[in-house]
Amino acid sequence: MKPEKPIDRLRSLRKEIASLYIVKCHMSHERIRRVGEFMLPIVSRLPGGGYQRVGLCSPEARAQRLGCSHTTARIKLQKAINDLSIGHGNNDGQVSELAVQLNWLDNQIHLLDHRKSEAETNLAKIEEQKYRASDQADKVEELTGAKKVVLEMEQLHDKYVEQIGVLKDRVLNSLDRLIQQVEMNQSAGVVER
Repeated sequence: MKPEKPIDRLRSLRKEIASLYIVKCHMSHERIRRVGEFMLPIVSRLPGGGYQRVGLCSPEARAQRLGCSHTTARIKLQKAINDLSIGHGNNDGQVSELAVQLNWLDNQIHLLDHRKSEAETNLAKIEEQKYRASDQADKVEELTGAKKVVLEMEQLHDKYVEQIGVLKDRVLNSLDRLIQQVEMNQSAGVVER
């Protein structure tokens, strides 16, 4: 089998990164299922209790969505950043900055996922308490506050998703410049390894 040329590998990598997409899902997998006239949260039958969640998107969807908590797409983006750092005359400072930003966003999304899970659970508990309370007015303020916390986390996730979209575009632009540089080198007769 003939070894893949660096330019072909770069073009393939660029195509793969371009196919990744941005979805502002608000970490919907952490939402709690509700049922009935009063839309009460469904209690989980699993050991440890808790509530039934909406659940994760399909593995295929998660593999393409950069903003998902449980994605493999960010691994692809990291690979592209690593490939940019291999050389080919790229600016190491810029590549390092891309790697740091991706690592930070990845960590923030994972941490937010746990916080959103706790906030959704807290909201469900308050909804149950409100339903069972003799004076439901007592729980209105607490319920409003819990809904606000969940909304703030969804908005924060939207910001992270936007930032990762900008990062993806920067990686694509860097790949374009690298591909152009390799093509120019090939035209000039410079051998790439």
